[in-house]
Amino acid sequence: MPTKKFRSLLFIPASRPDMVERAHERAADAIILDMEDGVAESEKIAARKNLNSLLESLQGKGIETLVRINSLETGGDLDIRAIAETFSPPLLLPKITDPKQVSAVEDCWLSCRSDMSGEHSNETSRKTARETVLSTLRLLPMIECPTGLFRVEQIARATKRVNALVFGSEDFAAEAGLSTEIEALAMPAQWVALAAAANGISAYGLPGSLGNYHNMELFEATLKRARTIGFTGSVCIHPKQVLIANDVFRPSKEEIDWATAVITQAGTDGASGGASGGNIGMVDAPVLARAQAILARV
Repeated sequence: MPTKKFRSLLFIPASRPDMVERAHERAADAIILDMEDGVAESEKIAARKNLNSLLESLQGKGIETLVRINSLETGGDLDIRAIAETFSPPLLLPKITDPKQVSAVEDCWLSCRSDMSGEHSNETSRKTARETVLSTLRLLPMIECPTGLFRVEQIARATKRVNALVFGSEDFAAEAGLSTEIEALAMPAQWVALAAAANGISAYGLPGSLGNYHNMELFEATLKRARTIGFTGSVCIHPKQVLIANDVFRPSKEEIDWATAVITQAGTDGASGGASGGNIGMVDAPVLARAQAILARV
């Protein structure tokens, strides 16, 4: 089951039901209920107890909802066990450095949702049961350090449940000893975006700091660079960031007009992969594909 492509994904701590109550007012394409860095250690248990009621509330309002779990080593298995079987939110996986970590989350999800030991009599039925349990699982590994970056292609292909990649700029900068300026993070960020593109999945993040939500001019510039280097959308930590992300990752009128003209010209010339000429220049298969992708985002 594919995850929709989002322009903005707003983090809200699962320990803050009061903030979740107003989530529908924030205009974010999706909400990420955070169980990890946004939740103090002393509040983890309360966050797990809140989780299902928060999922029910958000989904009842028609809001796309994801969950960022902790790593399996620091309580992620407890986060997964806390999710009722009636829910299957996409899971953000923090600090991924190896594809085996992604597969381990898949195995944990499976073990928390079924007893595969004696329930099925043969290998075929076990495989069928496994696929049924995993059919709605969607995983979004977060690349937050150089080790993960150098394995990002393997991570993207760790399992078919991987639905998107997320670049964690703050953690990456800290781990790599870099500043959070665009010039420092553009290369590793684009590497993540390209790995996602190579595997036909989305990429979320930006080549800069999420924490400075007081400088909206800088945030907008960072988002524009993110889009330029291949990101589909961005995570946000403050409501003020959401509207800017929505605007930046929305195709402009000029782009829509250009894409519409390309599609029209291709149809007029009967071009279906071959090159054609016209008022807007040469239209070949790559140009047509880019135009179709722009209109699909509309």
